[in-house]
Amino acid sequence: MFFDNRELLSRSSTFKLLLYFLACIGVIYTVFVHQVYLSSDAFHRKQLDRELSQETEVFAALATQGKIDATRTLIAEKQSISSPFTYHIQPVSTQMASLSYPAALTGNQPYFELSELKSGSSLLLDDHTVLRIEINQDLLQQYRDDLAPMMISGVALPVIVMIAGAVWFAVNIIQKLQRVNFAMNRVLCGEKSVKLAVSRNDDEFDLLSIHLNFMIEQIEKKESSLKALTVGIAHDLRTPMSRMKLRIESLLDDANNPQIKEELEACHDDLELLLGMFNGMLEIANLNSGKQLVSKQPVDLAAVAQDAVDFLRPLAEEKLQQLTIRQDTPYQLDGEPNLLFRATINLIENAIKYTPEKGIITVVIDPFGVVVIDNGEGISDLDKSRVCEPMYRGDKSRTQAGYGLGLSLVDAVMKRHGGEVIFRDNTPGLRARLYFS
Repeated sequence: MFFDNRELLSRSSTFKLLLYFLACIGVIYTVFVHQVYLSSDAFHRKQLDRELSQETEVFAALATQGKIDATRTLIAEKQSISSPFTYHIQPVSTQMASLSYPAALTGNQPYFELSELKSGSSLLLDDHTVLRIEINQDLLQQYRDDLAPMMISGVALPVIVMIAGAVWFAVNIIQKLQRVNFAMNRVLCGEKSVKLAVSRNDDEFDLLSIHLNFMIEQIEKKESSLKALTVGIAHDLRTPMSRMKLRIESLLDDANNPQIKEELEACHDDLELLLGMFNGMLEIANLNSGKQLVSKQPVDLAAVAQDAVDFLRPLAEEKLQQLTIRQDTPYQLDGEPNLLFRATINLIENAIKYTPEKGIITVVIDPFGVVVIDNGEGISDLDKSRVCEPMYRGDKSRTQAGYGLGLSLVDAVMKRHGGEVIFRDNTPGLRARLYFS
């Protein structure tokens, strides 16, 4: 699960925010643990200093009573056990004598001086020897060595747990958002009846899913109503326009006035254009909705493309264009020959329309279907995703004849045959492919 979401995790603002928060907590916690370490070490050192003072007082009492032999015996006993101190009996140096004694010593009076040094104490035993008691540095260092791993683990383990928790939390959030994004992508791709799962947790993601489900349902209802309205209008208008066309044709037969006849011919052409548009809209709607039955049979795609090229060759010759066909490999499929012919002819006609005079148009049959290659104007990246929409015109100026249904019909035919229309740049020109999966 984690490795599948690494890229999403690295892009997640939630995960980054958690990491920033954990970094601040980690710095504060590290400073706190470091202070605990220093305080613990200082407390341990104070304890040793207190014990050192008590230890020195014991030996000072023995030295005061003049029990030098008992002092040496006690030192031997303490050296034989694990003591936090080290004991050294050294001769009295001149400097020590000047620091610890008056100018003259008399009789059997046992004078001693306790000299507190940085890491121990010095105790005068007699006129010639001094006892130095020091804190065992190895033991002190061992305590620090034992304390340091505990402090490090005290920092590392919580940080690891917090990072793991942040990863789990971020991945959990990302997975829920991914389910929402995946469902919305399905909606954008045209899939119907998409529903987001709603759990029993009744949390904010469930509320989001409920709202999105309601929105998708309303969009589908509006889309269905709009399509039904469009098809209904096209169907209802087609009948009276067909009647008008017949009446105009009858008037043309009886018209003797050239001016009236010219006007009637213009009306006839406009009605012919409108009828063609409405018929095209109805056919595309029926293909997309599945109302138009498609009787499939074995089809040689090369033969269909050849018929389309032969049909459109005179149109290309009018523009002095070179229209050729090439078959790289045979391609057989189960399809409706008439629909495939119309899809191919629309694609080639579109290439002829937008290729300048003396241009080159090549139709190729390869292992993936049919591709029409031209060196014309091409299609912008923005228009590539929309040229198959009904009534959409890549030619914003509307200088080219047509009403934006040719490629929509091609797209509808390809969907009914389990394929798709793919547009790629030819630099210059366009490569329009009928891809059969």
